[in-house]
Amino acid sequence: MKRFWLLPFMFLILGSCQDHKAISIGFISGLSGGNADLGEAGRNGAILAVEEINANGGVNGKPINLIIKNDGNDPDIAKKSAHELVDEKVVAIVGPFSTAMVEAVVSVASPQKTLVITPTASAMKLAGKDDYIILMNSSTRVNARAYADFMVSRRGYDRIKIAADEQNFTFSKSWYDEFELRYEELGGEILSLQYFNSQLINNYYSLVTDLVDNDPDCLLFIANSVDCARIAQQVRKYDDTIPIIAAEWAGTEQLIELGGSGVEGMEILQNINFFNQGAEFVMFLNNYEQRFNQKASFSGVMAYETVYVIADALLHQKKGENLKDTIVGGGPYEGLQQSIEFDVNGDMRRHPVFVQIKDKEYILAP
Repeated sequence: MKRFWLLPFMFLILGSCQDHKAISIGFISGLSGGNADLGEAGRNGAILAVEEINANGGVNGKPINLIIKNDGNDPDIAKKSAHELVDEKVVAIVGPFSTAMVEAVVSVASPQKTLVITPTASAMKLAGKDDYIILMNSSTRVNARAYADFMVSRRGYDRIKIAADEQNFTFSKSWYDEFELRYEELGGEILSLQYFNSQLINNYYSLVTDLVDNDPDCLLFIANSVDCARIAQQVRKYDDTIPIIAAEWAGTEQLIELGGSGVEGMEILQNINFFNQGAEFVMFLNNYEQRFNQKASFSGVMAYETVYVIADALLHQKKGENLKDTIVGGGPYEGLQQSIEFDVNGDMRRHPVFVQIKDKEYILAP
């Protein structure tokens, strides 16, 4: 197993990184708009990894230069940012963090054979392909089916209603399709599915009144943290007891900050176990909070790991070898919590946990 968390010690013996031309790695995420918390945390995680690597000599004596771009949650902006990074001759692009933006970036990067490594995007449309994409997250198939098992087997929720974001439609549709197959296989009934667009909706009255009508066992939201918080607050005006579950996309600190009492009791899957007490993970959390004056979220952890995977691959890449082939063929890598292994297409699988919001904090779901 390659222990890329030991790489800083390896870099120390490879010479000063100030004497050589920098290695450029691109970074694209949504740094503005309603889902900016996901992108900002990812940016911070990537910055922390680069700073650590450069402080210890870089890769083969060369420093990493992280070129950061904003996709603005807009496909056209994402494409423009991708063109700029390709022109900069980056060795790889870290990000984007949503499926819709990944699709836009890949349309530009793949023809130029520039590798895109997304820390969080997971739609099945991106998985299972021998292309220039690597997924650092479990696919929607893995995550959505885990939700179905949790809701039926552990909670007994047999009749539910769903609200889903249509702005990131590729992800939402992929997640729903995988969930529906497993949930109905287990005997569950989906009473309704409503798509919404937070940029167009004036109020949540019709959405929320339909959700709480007909006494469902549970409500399920497939949306980002901001929209989940807003809808939950409105639901609580009509029904303060109905259980609410959100797809993993929403599981950031911002969900709690914005949702307040409206998200108390909400349950959610997280692909990073923040209750893990491993030495490497605890050190990362402390370093992150000290550097950025805020707690790390799952996107920050996954972006941090992504940069280290790239650094390890660059260290071992053979002349003329494609970077994706190096990464896929070079593992498994030791991550902050688990072994990072990729299948032949560059897809990996995380070990998730379910959490619940209680007293404005995430706790392990009982």
